Amino acid sequence: MHNVMDTFTRFRDKLLAKGLSPGTVEVYLGHLRRFFAWVEGTYGETDPAAVTPLDVADYRRHLQNRDRKPATVNNALDAIGSFFAWAKEAGIVQSDPTEGVKRLPEEKSPPKWLSRRELGALVRAVQKHGSKKEQALIALLLHAGLRVSEAISLRAQDVVIRERSGHVMVRYGKGGKCREVPLNATARRILGEYLSGLSGEWLFPGKNGGPMTRRAAEKALAKYGRLAGVEVTPHRLRHTFCKMLVDAGESLDRVAMLAGHSNLNTTARYTRPGKADLEAAVEKIAWE
Repeated sequence: MHNVMDTFTRFRDKLLAKGLSPGTVEVYLGHLRRFFAWVEGTYGETDPAAVTPLDVADYRRHLQNRDRKPATVNNALDAIGSFFAWAKEAGIVQSDPTEGVKRLPEEKSPPKWLSRRELGALVRAVQKHGSKKEQALIALLLHAGLRVSEAISLRAQDVVIRERSGHVMVRYGKGGKCREVPLNATARRILGEYLSGLSGEWLFPGKNGGPMTRRAAEKALAKYGRLAGVEVTPHRLRHTFCKMLVDAGESLDRVAMLAGHSNLNTTARYTRPGKADLEAAVEKIAWE
């Protein structure tokens, strides 16, 4: 196993050099260690060059028999596949045994959005404890559905507020796309109050004169999530925005334009019922 461990170290260095986080790299290595331990236990062999496609398929079946979720099995296959792709390039193996081994079909669960109760708890926590800046950030994520990267890239001039209308100009959307998102009365009120006391170029200034970092935005949301007893991420607020529009009866093409989805299939996920929707459905026929 010593030789394999040396190879793992080289592979780890390669992943880190590619910019993967140490946590992600450790997950990859965990999958690899378990795979090679299984190979050794099954064949008494640890040489990567001796691994065949049949071994990989058998390991996939082994994980399935242990009731591992399809996503977990596929993550293991991805880790093993990336290792052998690198090993082939490095001349450690002649062929990649993962080529042609199929991934398992995954049941895509609907995106996680906040329930009305969770949303109420979060809004109260932000209103009670949040700064004007944090309230404005959360209003944009929740009422305009911005991605966190879009929100922190905004300049103050990108927000236009008039008496009965307003919009935010997203100049750096996904794929470099630009879109104009209307602001509802709630967002206009919160952003108007925040803008009146703001000076400087960035809508959400960070330290050292630049914009707020993604990490700082995520940290702020996590803080109010803890206060509200709700799991909150920037993307969960964006999901909530889309779900609220769909529940309000808005058409998918409108929701897609507002959210900046390039594919209607992405938006269609919000029409799939979540747990609360299913609970409400069966409750309608209760005799109690």
